[in-house]
Amino acid sequence: MTVFPIYVLADRSASMATMAGTVTAIDAVNTVIRELIDELSRDPTVQKRARLGVISFSEDASVELPLTRLTSATVSPTLLASGGTSFAAAFETTARAVAADLPALEAPQNPMVFMLTDGRTNASRDSRRGWRAEHRALLEAAGPGLRVQVIPFGFGKVDAAALAEIASDPTAAYLAGQNDTPAEAIERFAELIFGSVTSSVAYGEPLTVPPPGSRVLPFDEI
Repeated sequence: MTVFPIYVLADRSASMATMAGTVTAIDAVNTVIRELIDELSRDPTVQKRARLGVISFSEDASVELPLTRLTSATVSPTLLASGGTSFAAAFETTARAVAADLPALEAPQNPMVFMLTDGRTNASRDSRRGWRAEHRALLEAAGPGLRVQVIPFGFGKVDAAALAEIASDPTAAYLAGQNDTPAEAIERFAELIFGSVTSSVAYGEPLTVPPPGSRVLPFDEI
């Protein structure tokens, strides 16, 4: 049976503690991840064919929910915002998770990593050495015959040029709508994941479904 490994890679840097309407951006992230897990776990096809993991990052990165089959008993993690932003740490930790997770899966498809960020790298690690080596390693972490698909979604003061470079497919880098509040942007990120996961399991191949109101970020406009 073909299995779809899905990773949510969420920014938890200090900027995510800013208000997003009546709550902070990180509170909005926690809410949409919880709702996403709840909605996906109700779909029997998703339960059977998809596995979901959650990784958070700031100056470091952590596996908050190891790749798992979703059920009504799946506990959503709670992320706390603090620190700077390191894409290098995010990609390195995700690559390690992918490399460790895939051997246990039967007939895995290309892993899909949905990345949410609201800013630019500012950690000392990234300033010294950048993040591109870790990004290349992530794309190749699935092993022979597979390639990790990274689908970034940005809002706030995100670096659009970096976002376009991060996308493994030049047609699948997304920005929030120009007039979106942070809370609305985070909701669109959840819609991106939900639509892509349900379509992927329905059609039997990894598919990215842009959320309504978002902006596609073509390379030639950077």
